[in-house]
Amino acid sequence: MQNQSLDERAFYRGVLVLLALTGIIAMAATVLHYLEPNPEPMDLVIPPLAALANFILVTVLILRPKSIVYVVYSAFIIGIAALSLPSWYYSLRAHQSPDLLLVDIFPPISAFIIVQVVVVMVMLPPRRAFPIMTLAWVLNAGPILTYLFTHPDELWTARGQEMFMSYGLVVLLLLVLLPFQQRARLQLERLQNDNSHMHNLAERDALTQQYNRWGGQQLLDDFMRNGTAGSIIMLDIDHFKLINDTHGHLIGDRVLQQFATRVSGALRSDGHLIRWGGEEFLVLIRGIAEQDAFNVAQRLRNAINSDVFPPVGKLTASAGATSRRETDNLETLIARADKALYQAKLNGRDQVVCD
Repeated sequence: MQNQSLDERAFYRGVLVLLALTGIIAMAATVLHYLEPNPEPMDLVIPPLAALANFILVTVLILRPKSIVYVVYSAFIIGIAALSLPSWYYSLRAHQSPDLLLVDIFPPISAFIIVQVVVVMVMLPPRRAFPIMTLAWVLNAGPILTYLFTHPDELWTARGQEMFMSYGLVVLLLLVLLPFQQRARLQLERLQNDNSHMHNLAERDALTQQYNRWGGQQLLDDFMRNGTAGSIIMLDIDHFKLINDTHGHLIGDRVLQQFATRVSGALRSDGHLIRWGGEEFLVLIRGIAEQDAFNVAQRLRNAINSDVFPPVGKLTASAGATSRRETDNLETLIARADKALYQAKLNGRDQVVCD
């Protein structure tokens, strides 16, 4: 689950909670039916089997999170079967026994078809949701509505009208609303994309496309909150003011872009490059100790020195590296790296100092 996005994790947890709740509800129905004076055999079989199946799916999902698609479709099949079997059983039984009324013997499960259809609408894209919703409606509502239409005396009872509304009009309304749900989903995705784009603009430096100071501050705050090991490296381009004075600010900006590209290309996936201000950059690397931070800083310095920066020529950079300590807060960590960078410049530049 570590590599999943927030939306994927939320969907996973939602499916897990839904399966668990469905299993608990089925267990509660089982207990209630066993406490009845004269329970129907169907009522003693379907709820415990549905509970067992849902708890098995919960176990599978916990042990194999990547099987979530299989689990979701299995849950839909189980739900359709658990609701349609009583519909067919009680409808046929009432039809074959004139002394039995469907409105009297049918268990109070008509609202669950609405829940099932809504869950399918929410979890699946419309092209996949529509056939499953239609199948669930036909298998669940078909025998009930057919019976009620052929027995109008039961249809006009209070229970008959409630069953007709649940199995007929409400589900039909949900099927009609499905295209609008798709439009709402697309609009929501568009808003999420716009929000992601705006967030990206807010945390990225327009010139170098790396994290700006605000975005870097969020990364560093998160790093400090998590309490994990890691190191930071302060990088500063040597004699950058001279570049601006000699070649102009446009060339200086181009040098900064090339510098950021070269440094970020030398970092692995656990490293983050932040433009801290002007020609000063900060590198955050999670999970490494001070000696490793020194080696990474040397690698970055070599990447900078390895080739020319057109049209300026070769450049050098100084670096100050430090690792997180137990007593550190963000201010002391950055101050120590900044002090090491200052010492590297005092020592003659183009070198790495660790503190």
